[in-house]
Amino acid sequence: MGRKKVLGFTFVQFKGDHPPPHVHIYDAKGRSIGRWDIENQQPMDDFEVSRKLRKALKRAGYLKEE
Repeated sequence: MGRKKVLGFTFVQFKGDHPPPHVHIYDAKGRSIGRWDIENQQPMDDFEVSRKLRKALKRAGYLKEE
């Protein structure tokens, strides 16, 4: 399991989790926001990618530069 904390968000990757490669995103209070598909660069669940979350995904290395 890998865990990164960036800008109040926690990103968690589980070893052996189902494809496609993704991270689980939690807010500062530990509530689940959803999953981010690293391979396809899009949310896997129904949530809005705010500016702050986009910045955190970039800093954590999960969002490629556009």
